[in-house]
Amino acid sequence: MPKVIIDGKQLEFQEGQTILEIARKNNIYIPTLCYLNGCSPTVACKMCMAEVDGKRVYTCNTKAKDGTEVFTQTPEIIADRKIIMQTYDVNHPLECGVCDKSGECELQDLTLKNQIQSQHYSVQDDEKKSKQWAQAIYDPNLCIVCERCVTTCKDNIGESNLKAVKTDLHSPDNFKDTMSKDPYSVWVRKQKALIDFVGDNPCSDCGECISVCPVGALGYRDFSYTSNAWELRKISSTCPHCPAGCHIEYQVKHQDVLNDKQKIYRVSNDFHYNPICGAGRFAFDISSSPEGSQNLSEAINKIKDAKAVRIGGDITNEEAFIIESLRKKLGFELYCEDTRKFQEFRNTLKQKHFPTLSDIKNSDLIITLGSSIKTEMPLLRYAINNALKLNKSTSLIYAHPIGDSLIDRLGRNVFSIQYSPKADEVILSTLLLIKDLNPNNILDPIYASKKKISKTITKEVKKTIPQEEENTSRETKEIIEKIQETIDLDYYGLLEECSLDYDKFVRLKEMFLSANNCTLVIGQDIYKHPNAKNIASMLSFLEQNTTIKIILVPPHTNSVGISLICTLQEDTNKNTDVIGIRTYGDYIIDSNKINTKNHNNEKVNFILPALNQLEGTITNFEYKLLPLRSAIGYKGYDICDIAQGFGFDGESLVDYTHLLPQEAGFKTIAYDCLKNYYGSNGEEKRGYILNLNFKDKENSDIDLISVKIPDTESYNAYFKYPQSQFSLTTQASENLQTKIGIYTSKENLAKLNLIEGQEICLEKNNDKITGNVYIDYDLNQDIFVISPSLDNAHIFEQSVFEILTLKECK
Repeated sequence: MPKVIIDGKQLEFQEGQTILEIARKNNIYIPTLCYLNGCSPTVACKMCMAEVDGKRVYTCNTKAKDGTEVFTQTPEIIADRKIIMQTYDVNHPLECGVCDKSGECELQDLTLKNQIQSQHYSVQDDEKKSKQWAQAIYDPNLCIVCERCVTTCKDNIGESNLKAVKTDLHSPDNFKDTMSKDPYSVWVRKQKALIDFVGDNPCSDCGECISVCPVGALGYRDFSYTSNAWELRKISSTCPHCPAGCHIEYQVKHQDVLNDKQKIYRVSNDFHYNPICGAGRFAFDISSSPEGSQNLSEAINKIKDAKAVRIGGDITNEEAFIIESLRKKLGFELYCEDTRKFQEFRNTLKQKHFPTLSDIKNSDLIITLGSSIKTEMPLLRYAINNALKLNKSTSLIYAHPIGDSLIDRLGRNVFSIQYSPKADEVILSTLLLIKDLNPNNILDPIYASKKKISKTITKEVKKTIPQEEENTSRETKEIIEKIQETIDLDYYGLLEECSLDYDKFVRLKEMFLSANNCTLVIGQDIYKHPNAKNIASMLSFLEQNTTIKIILVPPHTNSVGISLICTLQEDTNKNTDVIGIRTYGDYIIDSNKINTKNHNNEKVNFILPALNQLEGTITNFEYKLLPLRSAIGYKGYDICDIAQGFGFDGESLVDYTHLLPQEAGFKTIAYDCLKNYYGSNGEEKRGYILNLNFKDKENSDIDLISVKIPDTESYNAYFKYPQSQFSLTTQASENLQTKIGIYTSKENLAKLNLIEGQEICLEKNNDKITGNVYIDYDLNQDIFVISPSLDNAHIFEQSVFEILTLKECK
């Protein structure tokens, strides 16, 4: 491996790494204020300066070369860093005692580290008015224009809503001749611009810009002036809202002198390595009554007499293990329908390899099929966007019946295929078609639909025209003329019926064949497809016979863990007297979801702790077991107490963590031994990867049947949560700006003469869905996107697409 010397230390590195990345990996400190790991460097602060071969470089954007010697602490560099910090401190308000960032402010830290004890520079201050967007408050007087917020919004989130906008401020021209080049350029840059919201559509939730801000310029509006940062106890945990399992930190403070009452003030994240969505950051205002329920005997008897138990997709691994053990002991049926369909799909696929987000970021082609990646698992969308932004050779094929202008805006290399509903199987089969693979003749229906199509093409034709000039001989001139020509081509009628026309097919073929490292993302819609089993078999064949990598987006937070632990039966919603554990049922055992703002709560029969009140684990989409930590107190009973009524010994959920089934890949590691943090070089030290056994999957038989012609009937309703909403828990949050409801395009709202926020009713066969209507600014179709928690009549039980009639609400 190539080597580089940094401050006298010889270090190995990989080609393409920057000097700063190598230094951080080897615990060599180089200061930065503008740099974000995994994003494009802005070189705004220049604090990462170094000397290489006698020249000044910036380690955040300088790639290392073999044999290079790097100096980061020369007298000139130390002096320039001090001057830069002095200029950042010019006119910076002296309000550290009440600033939300005080105690964790990077400007404070670097001012002290560089021993800034006096100020030699000044410039007239200007009036700068505060602004707000989404959940953020922006105070430009505190802003150092590092542009981290701009960078993360563009390179991670993919919104590009923020920009450093040119502003008429007093400029430090008097110091041009007396100040060295780098500090002066930093100061001038700081005095020429301020951050502003430039997005075309409203921004809601997210808050990643708040997280990355190194000073107090961007803050969370509900946290402002409520607590000092150093008073907050930080509890490292895992986000409980979606299958990504992002790392989060609850910031908690006691509310009484006895330290009995705890309150979550805010949630933070390690923004260098793990951006999080609005639900993870803001939906912390839901918990259970700390005293729980007293009717333990009643709950035990209900379980004892139960014919069936329905579980939610967000129960912990330990709760799933206990309930599965009770099922074996008592013989009741166990339901978790979305996860059961995922379980069947996963078992048919027999996946041999389990890609991670790193595989996404290293892919040169990403294909998503049946996945609304904007909403299903935001971290996946962030990773795809980051790959598109940083790797110019990376492309995205977004294949879904619903168009999404946000996805189209992620970059020039985004190709959207908007196909007919239920045509997912046919779209997937085109990948086999392109590779000339036809196992068990499954593509015969496509081949049988081959026909001639007429296509007009533009051709360039060379023409020679004579010229005559006076007193000269006749000469000729060659010109190129464009002409249109109609030709006949072979194409497949079945693909046309599914809205995949010839031009789209050709582009899909070119992109797929030119890719060397392709990752295919399978979304939540696929598991409800009528031919889901055949789709899984096709994916299994693709994985075994091509280099394509496959990522499955699970339907719920812990669908992976539940599917590995539990034996699930089909839930027809016809049985009565069903126990619901963390979901609906005739007898409900669940969190009562108290909102800390308005104190509303849900009626349940037996209270369980909320996921931010317990210790346990979940398994994320990467098949990684991750720990949940308790942020606020809970003194009531839980599933363990119910299990003790049937002879189980565990006193808490974590007593079962090391007992999770080894045959499903879990390890005999105790809960207290689970780590949950990122190293200084970005290495993820969280939980463990399941030990999945591939021996029985090698060269396994694949049961494939011919591709079926889909029923491509029209639709006007789609079953999906909006951004930052995932469940009844996020629905109960008052912190989230994005609400549960029925979403449609701005144009469709006007066409139907509806008002945003108005209650509407959609009906099918006398079954109704009622909810408030809101605008989805990225939606361009005249359809309704319906939050699943509104479908109490189970209209979407068999399909995520339906035809509904708009009725007057009574």
